[in-house]
Amino acid sequence: MNVLSTTWRQLVRRRLWPLAVLLIAALVAVPVLLARDATPVDTPALPETSAPAESAAADDDALAEPVVAKASVADRSRRRRVLGSRKNPFEPAPVKKPKVAKTTTKSEEPKNTGGSDAPKDTSTSTPTEPAAPVAPVEPKKPTYPSGSLLVRFGDPSSDALEKKVLRKLVGLPDGTTDTGPLLIYTGLKDHGKKAVFLVDASLDVTGDGTCKPHPSSCETIELTAGETEFFDVIDPETGEVTAQYELDLIKIN
Repeated sequence: MNVLSTTWRQLVRRRLWPLAVLLIAALVAVPVLLARDATPVDTPALPETSAPAESAAADDDALAEPVVAKASVADRSRRRRVLGSRKNPFEPAPVKKPKVAKTTTKSEEPKNTGGSDAPKDTSTSTPTEPAAPVAPVEPKKPTYPSGSLLVRFGDPSSDALEKKVLRKLVGLPDGTTDTGPLLIYTGLKDHGKKAVFLVDASLDVTGDGTCKPHPSSCETIELTAGETEFFDVIDPETGEVTAQYELDLIKIN
């Protein structure tokens, strides 16, 4: 009783005693209600009507029919029309072949001017790629020693004079003659514009050059590029001309 009285006092203090009263009443009422016998209730019969029943049955049949009908054998064998071509979804895509450039040859038929019996040119011409331009090869210029001369020297009556490079302190003609050298190239003067030759006493000089010290006594002769000089060899005993030479100064190097 102490437990019940203590509990009741706490519910009264907290103002929860109405809830406790309702719980006690529910515990008592539930077994009483379950113990009663349930009596079936008769439902009144509805009057029979033909039109509403038939419409209701038609509605029920329409609802009972499936929306998607099963396909028959005849429907399967009939060909259906679809857009595009048939394609197997599991078949791999075809590989595209690379395009090959076609080479065509044009045949040119010349005009037949000699009648129907004239032969026709059936040869085909293949276009050729233009050749790459080739740079012209320039010939190498000859090199000469510094201070040398390019001269022509020899007998003036010959068809062509021998061309040679004359170095400093070299004589003309060379050692092929019995008399030895009659002219000796001694060097340049006037800033390289004139070549100086030492002249033998047996020579009679005529031409474009300048004799030094005087034309009557020509000990040396000066020539520029493009000038020509003639030399006569005089016999000192008879005074006759025994030989003649021509000197053409082509270039001063």
